[in-house]
Amino acid sequence: MTGDARADQIAALAARDLPDDPPAGFRPIAPRIGFHLMMAQFYGRVEDCGLVVAFRCSPRHMNNHGTCHGGMLAGFADFAAYSVRLAADLPETSIPTASLSMEYLRPVRLGDWVEARTELTKRGRTLLFSRTTVSVGATAVFTASGIFVQATHDPQGLEVLSGVLGKG
Repeated sequence: MTGDARADQIAALAARDLPDDPPAGFRPIAPRIGFHLMMAQFYGRVEDCGLVVAFRCSPRHMNNHGTCHGGMLAGFADFAAYSVRLAADLPETSIPTASLSMEYLRPVRLGDWVEARTELTKRGRTLLFSRTTVSVGATAVFTASGIFVQATHDPQGLEVLSGVLGKG
C-alpha cells in the first residue's frame, strides 16, 4: 500500500469520528506535533482533585474486539502526565515517561466519554511517581502507575493547557 493510500484510509477513518460533545466545563487541550495529532482531541477540566483529562472513544480507537484499543488507553494515560506536571508545580518542565504500568479492569466502548484523574504520589529529586484512575461515568475502566523524569524546560507544555487553565 502506498503512503497516499494509507493517508486516505486514515483520513476516512478520522472522518467517522463521533461528535466529542464534552460535558460542561471541559475545554479542548491544544494538540502538539506528531502522535498526539492522531490520537484524539483531548479535553481538560480543573476540579478539586486537579486536572481531569478526557476524550470520546470513536471508531479510530477501536480494536478487533470492538472495544477501545489498549494502546490508545496507554497513550491516554501517558498524556495524563500533564496533570503530574501541574501537581508537582512543574508546568513548564518536560517529564518523559520512565515507566508506565497498566491494569485494565473493564472495556471502553464506542461512544464512551473517558476521564483520567491523576494523583502525584511521590516526588523525588529527579523522579515523579503517579497513580491514574480512568473511568467511564462512575465506573473505573483502568488504572495506571507512572514514573516520570524531571527533564528540560518546556514552555510549550503550559501553552498546551492555557485554554483549560483560563490563561489563553
